[in-house]
Amino acid sequence: MIYAILSDVHANLEALAVVINYVIDLGIKEILSCGDLVGYGPDPSSCINFLRRYNFSSVIGNHDKAILSDSLSIYFNEEAVVALNIQKSSMKAEEIEYLRTLPMQINKESFTITHSFLDKKKPFKYVLDSETAFDNLSFTKRNIIFLGHTHIPCVYVFNGSNVEYLDGSLGLTLEMNPRNKYVINVGSVGQSRDNNADLSFGIFDSSLNYLRLIRLPYPIAKTQVKMKKLGFPEYLYKRLSQGC
Repeated sequence: MIYAILSDVHANLEALAVVINYVIDLGIKEILSCGDLVGYGPDPSSCINFLRRYNFSSVIGNHDKAILSDSLSIYFNEEAVVALNIQKSSMKAEEIEYLRTLPMQINKESFTITHSFLDKKKPFKYVLDSETAFDNLSFTKRNIIFLGHTHIPCVYVFNGSNVEYLDGSLGLTLEMNPRNKYVINVGSVGQSRDNNADLSFGIFDSSLNYLRLIRLPYPIAKTQVKMKKLGFPEYLYKRLSQGC
């Protein structure tokens, strides 16, 4: 089975449309998300409804979870709270309730999908180093974890006592050894943070154990214009073109 694996769409419809068109052109029929469909961007409803047209499944991210709460300020900084409040005011009740149905993880035969960390007590802990990545593997019997949250595409490869870090900032192609263990961050569709403004996502062939992390440009200026008109903080729309 070939999967498209996305994360951190963050209500960026222009970026999402580029990904979906790319995936559909390749004939990929199953799309999985590591969460954060909403937050930061201008089109939460359109992104949710667009993805639901396809064979799509997602876990819940911290922004998805926060929009279900009436106390957003306990989760995020001021800019993120402003963005979520703008989004919440525009979303239909059914769309918000859809976010409530999202699980914390999705398990396939050979891999697990989560937003960040599989420990139920610390589900949104950032995986930013090999030690945390290895700890994450202790919460699953599978050898592969796909995640997002940091918005930084990369792969941690564990081979016995050794670990290799693979940078995905320019994309990468990897033939995976079934004897190894992998923690794979597919990066962010909607808000890159690795000094590369291009969107990031993954394609995984579970039969061939073959992974691609893909970077693609999208019409950032169009998203920025929408955000400015809706009153989003300047910092949030300017950072899109800076990839930070």
